[in-house]
Amino acid sequence: MDIDVLTYLNAVLQAPMGHIAPYLTSVCTECDRHVSASKPDGHGMVGNSVVIGCEGYWLIDPNVVGIYYPDWLDWREPAESTPESLYERGEALAKLAESLGMGDPHLGRGGLGGMFFEEKLVGAAIAALRAWLESRRGPIAVRAADKEAMYFTEDESYIGQVPLFTSGGITLSVGDDVVGTSRDSSGEERVFHGVVKAIGPTYWGSELCPTGLVVEGPDVPQDGSWDWHDLKKVTES
Repeated sequence: MDIDVLTYLNAVLQAPMGHIAPYLTSVCTECDRHVSASKPDGHGMVGNSVVIGCEGYWLIDPNVVGIYYPDWLDWREPAESTPESLYERGEALAKLAESLGMGDPHLGRGGLGGMFFEEKLVGAAIAALRAWLESRRGPIAVRAADKEAMYFTEDESYIGQVPLFTSGGITLSVGDDVVGTSRDSSGEERVFHGVVKAIGPTYWGSELCPTGLVVEGPDVPQDGSWDWHDLKKVTES
């Protein structure tokens, strides 16, 4: 293990809880999955919290645990709607496309809409779209869009479990008691009760949908005759 990583982990272990509490999370910011301490799967864990992401990013600000790191980026900060480096990001993408031979000369300018054949403009447009999507829907949506753009299968559009989700004006969290309705084979409506055990959104087109919803209970139908919009959270009176 890299000595700098060891220094970071030791500093986190010795830091006062008040310093690191704002950064504690069980979700990796790089794959957006909940990580169990019993199955870290390449993540760095301290207790039940992810402190090193699966791609090596330090989730706890090293500056608050005594390690000078001026370039650390706070993953809790919302994305800027108009990043200052937008053109630079586009230019970098254009250079990458050129290095991969994606600017095929046989296509010709007319085939790609005249001036839009210019690699820098294409790269800047891609960067702008990614920045727009991230600022409004977050990094999860950006990664899901990337997968769809690269022709991944529908199964690959699954983005992992989340603790809560809002869709169609309904907000549910894992652990919520819910009441729902379904229809039996004769078309008769029936009411059931259960507990939300898991929520796993899937990216469909331009929308995140709660397709990976798990509700458990003795009378919850197992035939798929209900969905998210049939559920209502039970509130204490």
